[in-house]
Amino acid sequence: MNAKYFRVISLSVIALIFLFVIYQFTKSNEFGSAEEENPNDKAESFFRTQSDGFSVDPFYLESAKSIFSPDGQFLRFDDILAKAKSGELNLISELWNLRRQCPEGSTREQCHEYIKAFIQNQYSGEDAKKLLNLLTNYLRYEEAMVQLDPSSKSYTNAERYEQIKQLRRKYFSKEDAELIFGLEEATADFSFNRKNFLDETKHLKAEERIRLYEDYRKKSFGPYYGAVVSREPPYDKFETEMDLRQAELSKLSGTERDSKEREVRIRYFGKDGNERMEKVLREIKEEEETISKLEAEEKNLLKNNPNLSESEKEKKLMELRIKTLGSKELAEEYTRRLEYEKTLKNSGN
Repeated sequence: MNAKYFRVISLSVIALIFLFVIYQFTKSNEFGSAEEENPNDKAESFFRTQSDGFSVDPFYLESAKSIFSPDGQFLRFDDILAKAKSGELNLISELWNLRRQCPEGSTREQCHEYIKAFIQNQYSGEDAKKLLNLLTNYLRYEEAMVQLDPSSKSYTNAERYEQIKQLRRKYFSKEDAELIFGLEEATADFSFNRKNFLDETKHLKAEERIRLYEDYRKKSFGPYYGAVVSREPPYDKFETEMDLRQAELSKLSGTERDSKEREVRIRYFGKDGNERMEKVLREIKEEEETISKLEAEEKNLLKNNPNLSESEKEKKLMELRIKTLGSKELAEEYTRRLEYEKTLKNSGN
């Protein structure tokens, strides 16, 4: 569980790096071959020449009406802001959803003209102006990311992420930055400080530690807490509680520990879910015991037969694996796994 939130922030940082890669790719490939006949060529792009975000070629305005036709009603402007502020809506994800709807063969700039046209068609007045301003600033920030080197080994993850946050504040007001990046940045702060919380509470009783952990999450995520909890899978909740109970569980006997784990599983997954999980755990345990037995028998075989040729050795090992694992297919799969692990080990040297 300790790794879960670090995975979230690591993915966020990696996603930003990929953003740069994708930008470079789309810039050079123009979403398609420049040599092919492109119907978008008749549309003039105003992306770099207009600062107010409202100058859109009529071709785009007309095309956007059919390209961005919704399956249902689009959110009202006030709903967009409310959901973004609560973490229910990710504006960057929505931008990429719109980008995926741009016509095949569109250049990066042409695609953004379609999106601007869509916003103008769907929203009006100050609402459209606000959304277009957010889009324009985000695109400028996206390009500025090219100049940032978040991969430098001289920085910690927290220091690299602080660089990114500072860059964002150059392109967005505090309110707009929170609107676009608020949940991601709250998740990052939670991730970077989580270890301190775990260290400070490791001597507390499990129930008290779990209660304080939830208080810590509420404080860390603030207005995004509801969205975080609503999207959290039951298994993650289970994994978190088991992690917080680890010190307590380590002091119990095997039977007591199994009983406590069963109690927690039933609370999150119900009786049927617990039975399915216990079945999987039994199968994993049986497999581990079988592999341990096989490894010991292979070691004895090689020890007792030191003069076997390479071919004879492989033949006897395969016979032993088939006998222990129950089939030739499983034995061959086990052999391939050993070879793969050996290759990985050697490549790391």
